[in-house]
Amino acid sequence: MKIIFLLLFIFTTLFAHKSGLSYVDIIQKKDQVFITYKKPLPDLLIQDIVLRFPQECFTIYKSKENISNGFITKKFTMECPNSLENHRIWVDGLVRSDKGVVIYYHHKNFSQKALLRFSTPFIQISKKPQSPLTLMLEYVKLGISHILEGYDHLSFVLGVFFLATSFRKLLWGVSAFTLAHSITLAFGILGVVGVAVSFIEAMIALSIIFLARELIIDDKTTLSHKHLGVITFLFGLLHGFGFATSLKDIGLPQNDIPLSLFAFNVGIEVGQLLFIFGVFSVLFFLKKLPFYNHRVVTLLSAYFIGSVSMFWFIQRVGGF
Repeated sequence: MKIIFLLLFIFTTLFAHKSGLSYVDIIQKKDQVFITYKKPLPDLLIQDIVLRFPQECFTIYKSKENISNGFITKKFTMECPNSLENHRIWVDGLVRSDKGVVIYYHHKNFSQKALLRFSTPFIQISKKPQSPLTLMLEYVKLGISHILEGYDHLSFVLGVFFLATSFRKLLWGVSAFTLAHSITLAFGILGVVGVAVSFIEAMIALSIIFLARELIIDDKTTLSHKHLGVITFLFGLLHGFGFATSLKDIGLPQNDIPLSLFAFNVGIEVGQLLFIFGVFSVLFFLKKLPFYNHRVVTLLSAYFIGSVSMFWFIQRVGGF
């Protein structure tokens, strides 16, 4: 048990520094630009990002920090003699593990939205609409990064991987999970069904605890062993609402909701397959070791994801 608690401590420590999604609202009125910067309250000790405007712009007002609705808010006013159209606004201070910064730009003639990450830390202000292919690739990348950074979702997939006793069962289980979360992702984004975020997050953690328990007891007569596809489908519905919450935070271009929703879902599947391939690869090399024991590896994985998920569950229930 000491090993499990040590792994839990390392896991939570490694990802404790990761920042949440920040927001920047930019409104341009003639030669003045009004900026509102909001970052999540849990990021209080994380250094603020720095916005870089064209050289001719300069700050004429800066407000004090204000805390409301779970965010730390700052407001700035800048003087910009020329329009920001056809200029870039850069963001300094992003690191690879950050979720990013959503920037909204508003002008009397048009508005624009973008998610800035470590790899693309700027927005190009332009009236020209983004091409469908560029938009699709952007949301595919968002989907990939979201699933690969979604450690609760990956923990669930890992549990399904070890519960599957054959490649056929794994394929069936993953396919059912994909179908289910695709349905609720679309329903959540389109507003057909709405569920409290805190409840969904807690239930996602509980779904992983359930799979961990099934792995530990190793009873081939349980429902999850006999009907893995049914279980992954039911829990996949919950995970889809989790994906929808994240995508709502990022935002969707109003004119291309079907395309961006489809691309985001494709990205999730690509990231999921990359993760499964990675697990396959690790096990392939482990099996070459003379002391390899599949049951021991399964138990270690089950205790690990179960312990971490219990921590998540208690943390999320505490936030109700």
